[in-house]
Amino acid sequence: MNNGTLETLQADRSTASTRAARPAVNAGELAGLKRELLQAEMRLAKARATIAGAEVDVKVLTAQLKAFTK
Repeated sequence: MNNGTLETLQADRSTASTRAARPAVNAGELAGLKRELLQAEMRLAKARATIAGAEVDVKVLTAQLKAFTK
């Protein structure tokens, strides 16, 4: 008796039924979602650049403060 095969077959059926149950997505909705995702990725990239700049500022100012206090 091989329970692994039975579990695999049941998992395959479950995945296939999930795919069939998905509603059809129209092209306009898909394009809108892609555009929103691209905009979110751009905002994230800008935020990361801002963080990197702030980290550099902190390091420079910390070094200047240490040099000044010596």
